[in-house]
Amino acid sequence: MSTIDQLKKIFEDYTGNPVPEFTEDTVFTTDMVMNSFEIFGLICEVEDHFGIEIPDRELMKLVTVGDLVAYIDENK
Repeated sequence: MSTIDQLKKIFEDYTGNPVPEFTEDTVFTTDMVMNSFEIFGLICEVEDHFGIEIPDRELMKLVTVGDLVAYIDENK
């Protein structure tokens, strides 16, 4: 399963809702309508799932799903 497919599943499990539009261009804050608290919780789920740690200084750079996919693929 690709990284983006795994992320979509994590997002759906975390929010309890299906995510119909989920591409590398999807922006967390505007397209997914997530606040910083929700994004932080989601990042914790992502870290657990992929066995990685995303430093706080990197979080501000993760604006889109594609940013997160690239980070995961480079660091797992």
